[in-house]
Amino acid sequence: MKFKTHAGFYLRFLILLIVIAEISIRNFNPPTKIFYLSILTFAIFSEFIFFSPFNRHLNEKYFEYFSYLNFILLGLIQLADPKTALVVYYYFLIVTVAEYTVKQNPRPKHIIILLFIIFFGFITIPTSLNLNYSSWTGYVQLILSPYTVQFWSTYLISYLYLNLIEKNRAIDTLNKELMTKVDQLQDYSSKIKELTLIEERQRISQNLHDMLGHSLIGLRLHLDALNQVIDKDPEKSHQILDKSKEIIDHSLVELRETVNELNETKELADLTTALQELQSSISVTDEVKVDLQMYFNVNNLDISVKDLIYKTCQEFITNSIKHGHSSLITIKLRKIDDTLTLTLKNNGLDAQSIVASNGINGIKERVKKLNGQVKFGTNKPSGFTTDITIPIGEKTND
Repeated sequence: MKFKTHAGFYLRFLILLIVIAEISIRNFNPPTKIFYLSILTFAIFSEFIFFSPFNRHLNEKYFEYFSYLNFILLGLIQLADPKTALVVYYYFLIVTVAEYTVKQNPRPKHIIILLFIIFFGFITIPTSLNLNYSSWTGYVQLILSPYTVQFWSTYLISYLYLNLIEKNRAIDTLNKELMTKVDQLQDYSSKIKELTLIEERQRISQNLHDMLGHSLIGLRLHLDALNQVIDKDPEKSHQILDKSKEIIDHSLVELRETVNELNETKELADLTTALQELQSSISVTDEVKVDLQMYFNVNNLDISVKDLIYKTCQEFITNSIKHGHSSLITIKLRKIDDTLTLTLKNNGLDAQSIVASNGINGIKERVKKLNGQVKFGTNKPSGFTTDITIPIGEKTND
């Protein structure tokens, strides 16, 4: 239970105790003193009912009626003895009223107007009876009396400050909800991409099944026909063999295309293995070596990022051997905070001028789609380098 949350209650309670002590030592006759003390006791009892930290289930609507009643009852004491500390209690209660109006929707404007009318009748007017009301200046002084200015200043400053706090709290809540929604969308996006990958692999598997099934059935029919005519009609047999070869050749082309698609989905699913296979396929001899350095689990990256990494490495290795005549190719993958860095270097020929070929343009486009940056330059002492940075955020495909 925090003191700050219920500071208004403790301060008002303290003021009422001070007023009880003041009334007790004043020279009032016994019935008047008992009457005033009864009002103060009722006010303390009401404070405990409506504002006590131990009572959290009372309807806040009753607070409005409590404010009117306390303003009127305590005003009777203020009329009899204006020198008490009740005015301080009024100002603390005004701050609580401001807090109440800020929390309500729609905000009740009438409550502060009615409280001001009561305050004006019990405090402002009785302290302004000595003004000169024979001219308009007396009424102006009444309207602009210190009590009136203090009342509205207390309310407006409290209202504006508490309203600002309430709006900041609402903004914080909306920001948290927004971040939660963003996280959910990222999760959904990752799941959708994974499902898309699975569906694509299933589609390729189905195509492979359909294509091979059709080709094998056709080939079986031709072989059966060949078996029937091979001893009787050599010319017909050659025709059947030629047709069978066409079926086999066509099947091999379709199989190669399907396997290429399947390999691409495999590379996206397990990038680590794909890069290692890419490395081993080049480093099979001592003429060219690929130094692959991965400092984090690249398989947790988003599919689009993995696609960029693999295709960029593939393009860089090809160009390093074909155009740069390199003997050493270095690939480094790092993650610094929420940024992926891909550094590719070779020790081949110096890049005197960088020509934007289809490969380089393709790298630029893929990096641009992922809101990243790419730089091409000369490696020291010789060779070519490519530096890519991509914001990958906190979310990855776990």
